[in-house]
Amino acid sequence: MYIILAGVISLIVTLIAGKLLIPALVKLKAGQSIREDGPTWHAGKAGTPTMGGLMFILGIFVSILICGWKGMMAGDFGHLYIFFFALIFGGIGFLDDFEKVKHKQNLGLTAIQKFLLQLVAAVAFLCLMRFEGMLTPN
Repeated sequence: MYIILAGVISLIVTLIAGKLLIPALVKLKAGQSIREDGPTWHAGKAGTPTMGGLMFILGIFVSILICGWKGMMAGDFGHLYIFFFALIFGGIGFLDDFEKVKHKQNLGLTAIQKFLLQLVAAVAFLCLMRFEGMLTPN
């Protein structure tokens, strides 16, 4: 039941945040630039707001606070580890989008930069899970 409740809460918060965040990103001109030598049908993506993942992170965070509060008070923080892992990946996406907006080009992080950042995050997550006893060699 908690999983359904968490999903509904996350959906509602994400929809509300999207209604507020997307117009703000459009107003800030945090839109995607499209390469001129790309396909003509791709031009329709010009100006599409980047950094929209922030609304999903907010929705998940509120859902974790509401549905996981009892577990956190009992000392169970497993769901927070997973949230922080998602937050790190969200940070990598934010950095990629920020580079695109800052340089006003469709070139953010390179594929190898994204891969290495995600690999480091995944290894750190596995080490944390092993340290906490949530991952065993069995």
